[in-house]
Amino acid sequence: MLLATVGLALMAMVSGLVIAGAPGGAEPAGEKIARVVLRGNVRVTAHKILGQMRLREGSLYTPAAVDEDLKRIYSLGEFDNIVLRPEKGPEGLVLVVELTERPALERLVFEGNRHFKEKDLAAAIGVTAGSLIDRHKVFAAARTLERKYHDAGYHFAAVSLDEDLLAKSRIARYAITEGPRVRVRRILFTGNASIPAWELGKQIETKTYFIIFTPGLFDEDQLSRDVTALRNYYVEQGFLDVKVGRELEFSPDKTHLTVRFLVDEGPRYKVRSVALEGVQRFAPSYLEKQMDLAPGKPYTAEIVRHDIETLRENYGEVGYIDVFIRPVVDFTDAPGQVDVALRVEEHTPVKIGEIRVEGNRLTQDKVVRRELRLFPEEWVNTKLIDRAKRRLEGLGLFKPGSVQITALPTAREGTSDVLVRVEETETTNLILGAGISSNSGVLGNLSLVNRNFDGADWPKSWQQFWKGESFRGAGQTFQIVLEPGTELQRYRVDFREPHVLDSDISFSSSLFYFERGRETYDEQRVGLNFGFGKEIREDLQGFVNFRLENVNIGSVERGAPKDVLDVEGSNGLASVEVGVVKDTTDSFLFPTEGYRLLGSVEQGVSSSAFTKFVVDGKKYWTVTRDVLDRRSVLGMHGRLGFIPGDAPIFERFFAGGQGSLRGFEFRGVGPRERHTALGGDFLALASSEYQFPICEKNLSGVLFLDTGTVERNLSLSTWRASVGVGIRFTVPFFGPVPFALDFGFPIMKNKDDKTEIFSFSIGTSF
Repeated sequence: MLLATVGLALMAMVSGLVIAGAPGGAEPAGEKIARVVLRGNVRVTAHKILGQMRLREGSLYTPAAVDEDLKRIYSLGEFDNIVLRPEKGPEGLVLVVELTERPALERLVFEGNRHFKEKDLAAAIGVTAGSLIDRHKVFAAARTLERKYHDAGYHFAAVSLDEDLLAKSRIARYAITEGPRVRVRRILFTGNASIPAWELGKQIETKTYFIIFTPGLFDEDQLSRDVTALRNYYVEQGFLDVKVGRELEFSPDKTHLTVRFLVDEGPRYKVRSVALEGVQRFAPSYLEKQMDLAPGKPYTAEIVRHDIETLRENYGEVGYIDVFIRPVVDFTDAPGQVDVALRVEEHTPVKIGEIRVEGNRLTQDKVVRRELRLFPEEWVNTKLIDRAKRRLEGLGLFKPGSVQITALPTAREGTSDVLVRVEETETTNLILGAGISSNSGVLGNLSLVNRNFDGADWPKSWQQFWKGESFRGAGQTFQIVLEPGTELQRYRVDFREPHVLDSDISFSSSLFYFERGRETYDEQRVGLNFGFGKEIREDLQGFVNFRLENVNIGSVERGAPKDVLDVEGSNGLASVEVGVVKDTTDSFLFPTEGYRLLGSVEQGVSSSAFTKFVVDGKKYWTVTRDVLDRRSVLGMHGRLGFIPGDAPIFERFFAGGQGSLRGFEFRGVGPRERHTALGGDFLALASSEYQFPICEKNLSGVLFLDTGTVERNLSLSTWRASVGVGIRFTVPFFGPVPFALDFGFPIMKNKDDKTEIFSFSIGTSF
């Protein structure tokens, strides 16, 4: 655009010079134009040209008008050169417009291209046969084509334009020398005495070739960015004098490349002194106890960021939301040492004024407000705001990342309104699905789910009902699920009210039918489960659940174990379960930090009474995080279950398969008789799993160790263990549904156990 503007200005200047030197003496400014004459236009009609001009027969001639008309005619893009010249004629002043039309491109030719088709190359440069020749675009196309080849890994590709042929025959011929396609086969680091190569490898985007998953294409521009990224990483780790370079080593045929990053670390700086400046609201010693910066410790940007965030959290909890903290690092005379000062501008504390909610077109205000737990005239508390945001995001009623809670200044000094902005997502879904797992076989799914249900919002018309404009807005959950399958069938109707009568008590219920074929019998269940929960504090909830079921054991085969024969026929079952659950994890589906701990006791009455104790815990740690914010996560899971006395077979513990002991069949671990799994009254499981990113954000690898046992009574007479690998992935089209494929290899087992190397769980909806 800038070149075109400069070109127009230069053309106007040249035209002005031509006009000034035109025959007839002084420029005839102010004279009337008797006639306008066009010369040189063949393809472009006079009507189109005159339509751009303001100077015409009867108008006054001025240099300014000439300049304006030049620009207007040039804007058509049809001409290479334009001259406006006044001439004296018998009838008066004649304005002559001399035009040199831009020629059309006769042909577009590519020679030497094997990797890309001609249509792809033409599309890349935006030039086609028959179009007017834009010389700048045609010449720049050679560089555009080279960039396209370089992006595809053809580092040595070169493209040239035959300029003589273009001038003589209006044919744009590009000669392409593709050269070999270069793949990065090795990445080496030298001089990195303090930071291991695997850690540096996570800071760069250049990757080695790995079939299917990473193409390993060489991009010199990306390599330059990687050098900068490595230097920045070293500086953040306290190596303030670091120097990073790179060296390329091509194979003889130029198809393979070894990239060597050359690191000169220099000294790692340490903190000589730490100072807090401008602190008045708190005692400096109180804040210093929470900081990681200290004399003698290595200086790193991460520690500085942590301490700044710690200070902000302290100030934010007491209303100082405008606090500004700036780190100042001074080099000292002592080599490898710095003085660090955190300069604090406290400003004034702020109270909450009005709380406004926007964006909730269907969701009732109270559904949003009850999750805030913020009230007018309280100090603005940034920690409570963060918690409120997580609670709102966890409801599943709003689009991911759409919840924003902002403090807005008001005319009242020391008061800010709180604006809660949400963007609703679709919460009513009719889902047709199919799933398959090694535990349950093929399973179909037809479900109607409303995650923002309102049982009191009855439709006023059938039209309103079919449009989905009723039964919505109260944050309740209602679903009907039909799941026919090859090995089991399950049908249920579920309802959940998270806040009964706007209290902190929740209610959930499920009416269900279940049928599954076992080794020597069929199990059929029909019943009603319902329960209540109460939030004791934000991450701690107590609950009580009730079960009313009829369990039918039928189709019992001859020779079935006595445990099966004892419960053959119809069995009434009623139970009550009481427990607590504490959850500090950062995500329900994909946790990376925190833990979940559940403890419960269930008392049941059936053909024989039973009491069931269960403790279940999961803990997650983020081990590393790369530049794409992909995390490597270590997870630990333990589960203990105990039933004193003797429970019926359909209430005992079983183990094996996905979610339990991989490397063993579903219910393949524990006491058996005549090939029938009998289950046990004691269960102990412990597993660890390390999940790491492989490609993008939706493909991860897994290493795991599963151990545990199921016993007839409280004992540890046998123990199983397996190790394995697997992958986890999600498909965006199917939503956040985790797909799991695992290969488990038993390293400890009992002679009657049923093993299974491959286990998988795949859920799809469409």
